[in-house]
Amino acid sequence: MAHQELLKLSEVFNRMYFTVGRPSVAPEKILKSLLLIALYSVRSERQFCEQLDYKPGWLWFKRALYVIMLGPNNVQKRHGRKLICPFLTKSQANSGANKRYVFLITLLVVAAFGCDVPERPRLIAISKPPAFRPSTPNQVQNVEQAMAAIITVCRDDLGLPAVDPIFVHLYKNTASFSFYGSGWRTLPFDVASLLASANENKIHVNLEKMRGESWGTGLPLLAHEYAHNVHYALTDGRLRGTTWFAEGFGEWVAARVIDSLGWQSYGVTLHRARRELARHRDLVLGLSWLQDKRDWESLLQKPKGYVRTYGLAFAAVDRLIGKKGLTSAIEYIKSGDFEGSFGESQVAYKTDLGSSGPRVEQPQRSDFAIRKPEWKIGYQWIYQERLPGLKKTLRKQIIKEDFIHSMPVFVVKVDNEEEFYTKETLGLIATKKNDKLSTQRDKPNEFFAWPLEAAKEWRNTYTIKVSENKETGVIDRLMVVPNMEEVTVPAGTFQAAKIEAYDNKSGRLDAEYWYSPIAKWFVRSINYGVEDGFAREQELVSFKIE
Repeated sequence: MAHQELLKLSEVFNRMYFTVGRPSVAPEKILKSLLLIALYSVRSERQFCEQLDYKPGWLWFKRALYVIMLGPNNVQKRHGRKLICPFLTKSQANSGANKRYVFLITLLVVAAFGCDVPERPRLIAISKPPAFRPSTPNQVQNVEQAMAAIITVCRDDLGLPAVDPIFVHLYKNTASFSFYGSGWRTLPFDVASLLASANENKIHVNLEKMRGESWGTGLPLLAHEYAHNVHYALTDGRLRGTTWFAEGFGEWVAARVIDSLGWQSYGVTLHRARRELARHRDLVLGLSWLQDKRDWESLLQKPKGYVRTYGLAFAAVDRLIGKKGLTSAIEYIKSGDFEGSFGESQVAYKTDLGSSGPRVEQPQRSDFAIRKPEWKIGYQWIYQERLPGLKKTLRKQIIKEDFIHSMPVFVVKVDNEEEFYTKETLGLIATKKNDKLSTQRDKPNEFFAWPLEAAKEWRNTYTIKVSENKETGVIDRLMVVPNMEEVTVPAGTFQAAKIEAYDNKSGRLDAEYWYSPIAKWFVRSINYGVEDGFAREQELVSFKIE
């Protein structure tokens, strides 16, 4: 609980940081270390140093201290006793003059690793897996099947060389991931933003960051890392080229894999990245800022970091491969010669990408103002819904009027569920399943801010509570109406107001909606990153509003 409370301070401190430069050591981590000392009932620095020798629960503190100071293979001895630091024997360290030094070093270890004890990873070796093409994420039951699907697509569809064998290292927590997966010099806060990494024929995965997600959901992550394995294989372990290309190629491979499996079209993935870059164009510094790993990691920690790094790199690699082909990309990976592989210099390509990159469209017209529709009982909409490897038909019908928390609402039946929309704004306030509330919100999910007008923006923030697992989460989005668009769906062609929903913290595009005043509801919608991490698309097939 204390860990979660201290994490809330991160957003406060993040707002104080500049958008350039190396990231600072998080102050909340120092506060956390001091709290740990208090929780262990340590009354003084002297007592802390004395207890290091005999408290079983603290032995890992000493081990980490030895390793950080001396290295895992160089724990020295003097007079038959291990050193607590490179300058002091244990007896010297226990003297009053030097206890403060030992205490402060140990405090840094506690701050770095927190309550998590580093443990060795679980190793999974994969060699020559059988061809596997799961039609849905649910068919992927374990990491072996996920890697089999990735290798199948990369080898058979993309024509990339197979890396064999592959060793997947699964780490219990961030402390283990940093200590055993990234080297003893790496501390947890150095890899706090990493879910996985790769080198040579190894993939390292931080299970703590996956938060219990299925391997089907985690497949794009593994595909990205496998692209790095291919990179290593093509260069005999000596990586060449820029960081932006390596990471962008990883994103390109991941997008192609889930496209080949039929889980999410490549066009949808690319469209999302381009819209995010267009929206945050003023924050995107360009490929020159993503040349090496240090600059990449620094920028990744800044506001909208994912869009400014992975999003830009993906768009850049897509454009390169689209113009010159995958063969040229593979040649660049092997040689590191950009101009020789692609036929133009990096400077020329960066200039071309900057001048032709995605932009926020200016409204085609500024005089539209769409007012809230009048809903009536009996209105009905039928949609075709596309999920990973699955298509189905959804029927939505207004069945009655009711009250939720003294708030007048329309009740819309959707298959075996009911959705409650406020009469005032048509915002979603709750859902019901099997006659029980399944989700509740403290404020409506405001899809609209009536009247809808070109370039209109509003904040959409609410707390959602899921009844089944009693979990709560805060949704904080910026809603934008960029334009009116002509949309063609099975029900016909409509002039619709486009509404985009961006996560305020990450800057990622969470959803897109196309509202038609003729249909009095959405004629098309795309929700990105829903429960299984993939896009859910809905298109209007027919409607009845008489």
